[in-house]
Amino acid sequence: MNPKSSHVLCLSALIAIAALTTAWSDAAAEVNCTAGPCHAKLVKAELVHPATESCDTCHESVATPHPQAGKKGFKLAQEQPALCFGCHDPMGKKSHVHPPVQDGTCTTCHDPHASAQAKLLTQPPKELCETCHAEKTAFKHPHGPVSAGDCTACHTPHESDSKGLLLKQGDDLCFGCHLDVADARKMKNVHPALEGGCTTCHDPHGAEHPKLLAEEGAQVCYQCHAEVGEALKTATVVHAPIKDEKGCASCHSPHASDNAKLLLKPQKETCLGCHGTILTKNMTVLHGPINDGMCVACHSPHSSLNPKLLVKSFPEDPYAPYADTQYELCFTCHKRDLLQYPDTSFATGFRDGDRNLHYLHVNNKQKGRSCKLCHNIHGGDNPTLIAQTVPFGKWNLPLKFVKTDTGGGCSPGCHKPLWYDRESPGRKPPAAEPAARGN
Repeated sequence: MNPKSSHVLCLSALIAIAALTTAWSDAAAEVNCTAGPCHAKLVKAELVHPATESCDTCHESVATPHPQAGKKGFKLAQEQPALCFGCHDPMGKKSHVHPPVQDGTCTTCHDPHASAQAKLLTQPPKELCETCHAEKTAFKHPHGPVSAGDCTACHTPHESDSKGLLLKQGDDLCFGCHLDVADARKMKNVHPALEGGCTTCHDPHGAEHPKLLAEEGAQVCYQCHAEVGEALKTATVVHAPIKDEKGCASCHSPHASDNAKLLLKPQKETCLGCHGTILTKNMTVLHGPINDGMCVACHSPHSSLNPKLLVKSFPEDPYAPYADTQYELCFTCHKRDLLQYPDTSFATGFRDGDRNLHYLHVNNKQKGRSCKLCHNIHGGDNPTLIAQTVPFGKWNLPLKFVKTDTGGGCSPGCHKPLWYDRESPGRKPPAAEPAARGN
């Protein structure tokens, strides 16, 4: 045989053998990528990416045989995210895009081969989000979804038309779970803070305070109601509920109410819920403000510089001679004429002829008597709120008041029975008997 022909034959055989070897090597690589020691763990997980059924779905050979020391034998068929979008819908077009999506690095969050987590996540959802957003999860009082590690209950992981990658705009997201608050918006009075958005008062991820409040208790309220907070600093008397754990929410709804001032109940019911003994069943006549359900006409609901949370001063001592600075509370409604004239035909009905008996009792420099020595402040069983008895030190002093059409009389523990009559001064009624008592 011609030596030259022999060399050609050998070279052809070697080429054929090399081609077969390469083909076998490529086939073996495809079949054994995850069977051998190199990539055995890639698909050993509960959830396996369907694309791994064939490695060349995502990878293509660039060098044979494989493996070769110091040389990559395969490359991605396309770069991220175009490779992923070959199967998954393209994303990143909305107004707010998650940075890994924006950067096209899907594998920041997803394992491309297999994972023990849903959606092929590289870690459990909470831990995965915490790698970038740790400040959104470490709270004493976390929001329910945060505590459960379910960030996608509120956020989309890829893109959104809402700020913060929220699933819905603003409060509509909150109302998906908090149906009671959504219904509250239909009430007559809605808290302006609610109209401004839930995050006006609440942190959507968590807080150091209950109810996800940005500040503790009433301090949240004082951010808008600064005048109430400032008054507390100098007040000598503070309404007990404000110091209670519930604070302002003891009396007010934080969201909405059908009652004025966002009260949980009408004002009178709210006050009597704690001060139930103020009114009794035998009180057929109520003081004007409380009859109108307006306790705040006399009492401040939050704090005061006066005892009993009074809005203006009223003497605590049973003896307080009249002065222009005395009885400010009473004169927010009643005219001062009542006590300024020793004789009058119009200023008061408590007179003997024209002799002003209010002036006589109160405008007394030595022992001017306080209103509460004769009148029930909240209610009584006669039109003028004259009491049957009043506290006088440790004694429950009886007044024994009798009313007539033109006057009346009394025989209290402080003086003998005396009578007055607007038409006939000093006249004693014909039958000054117990039957003459009453309204």
